Amino acid sequence: MVSELRRRNVFRMVALYVVGAWLIMQVAGVLIDLAELPVWIGKLVLTLLAIGLPIALILSWFYELTPEGIALEKDVAPGHSITQITGRRVDFLVISLLCAAVILFAYDKWWRSGPPITSVAVLPLANLSADPEQAYFTDGMTDLLTSELAQITGLRVISRTSAMHYKATDKLLPEIARELNVDALIEGSVQRAGNEVRITLQLVDGRSDRHLWSKSYERSLGDILTLQGEVAHAIADEIQVTLMPRTAARLARERTTADDAFRLWVVGNHHLKTFSFDKALQAFKEASSRDPDFAGAYAGIAQTYAYLGSWFASEKPDIVLPLARAAAEHAIRLDPDLAEAHFALGEINKFEWNWQAAEQEFRTGTELNPSDTIGLMLYVDFLTAMGRSDEAIEIGMRAVDLDPFSAATYTELGLALLMAGRREDAYEHYERALQLDPDSYWAQWLMAESHIHRGEYQKAAPYMENIRRALEYIPPSMAGLLGHLYAIVGRQDDARTILSNLLARREIEFIPASNIAYVYAGLKDYDAALAWLEVAYKERNPQLTWLNQDYLWNGLREDPRFQDILAHMNFPEP
Repeated sequence: MVSELRRRNVFRMVALYVVGAWLIMQVAGVLIDLAELPVWIGKLVLTLLAIGLPIALILSWFYELTPEGIALEKDVAPGHSITQITGRRVDFLVISLLCAAVILFAYDKWWRSGPPITSVAVLPLANLSADPEQAYFTDGMTDLLTSELAQITGLRVISRTSAMHYKATDKLLPEIARELNVDALIEGSVQRAGNEVRITLQLVDGRSDRHLWSKSYERSLGDILTLQGEVAHAIADEIQVTLMPRTAARLARERTTADDAFRLWVVGNHHLKTFSFDKALQAFKEASSRDPDFAGAYAGIAQTYAYLGSWFASEKPDIVLPLARAAAEHAIRLDPDLAEAHFALGEINKFEWNWQAAEQEFRTGTELNPSDTIGLMLYVDFLTAMGRSDEAIEIGMRAVDLDPFSAATYTELGLALLMAGRREDAYEHYERALQLDPDSYWAQWLMAESHIHRGEYQKAAPYMENIRRALEYIPPSMAGLLGHLYAIVGRQDDARTILSNLLARREIEFIPASNIAYVYAGLKDYDAALAWLEVAYKERNPQLTWLNQDYLWNGLREDPRFQDILAHMNFPEP
């Protein structure tokens, strides 16, 4: 039987068919991705090829190629059979196709590769859905892919804030790559129909504008987290980045959610980024109720509560911080590798003055996601408040490198430089922050303070005026800081107006006592300032995390009451 199979070239036909089918699938894959055809077309081609194999084998058994054409094998006289000649021709075809396959494989893996790729940016994915309201969902997909890639050690991933700078841009990809200082760019599109999502991605070498990889995926909403890990793994393989075992396992694990829970999580993240905390909290809570095992939803709850009890301080810390802690710890129990949950827990520990625990969480978050610039800025703020300015500057520079179009990164680094005594360097970073975001009230305040320090009161005035006009919309912490500046430039009436306003508001809403103390300190009413600082200590106001380093309190620093507060807060040695 085996000898007859050989005589009729059945084995040769198997080899020829398999090699030819592989080449067809390679060509089909490229055409499907370039033309953005549905994923099912590739599956259809594979199915047809699989069906064709037994048909080809049956034909090769019953039919033979003769000089006169194709004939039934039983009708060919033994003396007229040319199966040996046909076999050699098939051998030649198989060898030729194998050579083509080897050349294609070698070209794909080695010859076409340029210098190694060590940095990427995920450009804003295009929204191909019929509903323009789905834009927030598409942006969420961009954020998620960025976050997944950022977990890869050794790969520098540009922050979504800076990547979003190129939304709807007409700049060429090599120009974008130069501006972001990256080797490669990822672009693509998202199309959502109900609970089904189609994502098409392309990896482009930004130095040569050469397409390196492309693929389309179709999944349900509940499988998107798993898909994004799969995509990040595929891109890492393409650019030949070695994954650490923990990272590889994290990207490969299955992470499914209820479809509606994922959608609500995306909505929550959208509102969190725009500081719409009430809407964010509502979306995250609904997501957690739809899927009680969804760690990302609990991390979102923790982040939102931490914001509400932080510098934004619209809620009492003793109310929101325990809620934030419970959510963060639950998120970590569900997913110990969730970086944003660790960063949130680090921030909570900082506000609760658990300094060692805070640093441990910030370090863990940074190890899990070294390109998370929001987490890095939280860590920078912590290190600066602890008097470790050199470390803060080093991490702050990394954050700026990853997020070059974010005013917040420049402002945070500028503050670390200021606390290190490098005022001129700090001033340059405030200027850059305002170039990127002229409405950044924190950068406005730092610019005003810098000019006041130089004695340039007239130059400081426009920045203070901009803040005054926005007081209705910005955190009350900024009102206290503005009142402090008014006092030290001699605008006592303006300072007292702010003070009266803060005191009146405190009667009906939560206004951190430290904001009132700031104004009294500027007015040099140190007894009143210390009295309110003692209230702030009892309230555990978030601004007190800076008490040991903040130079605005220098007029009170030698007072035993001030030193007593510092002692009770138990700040570590720098």
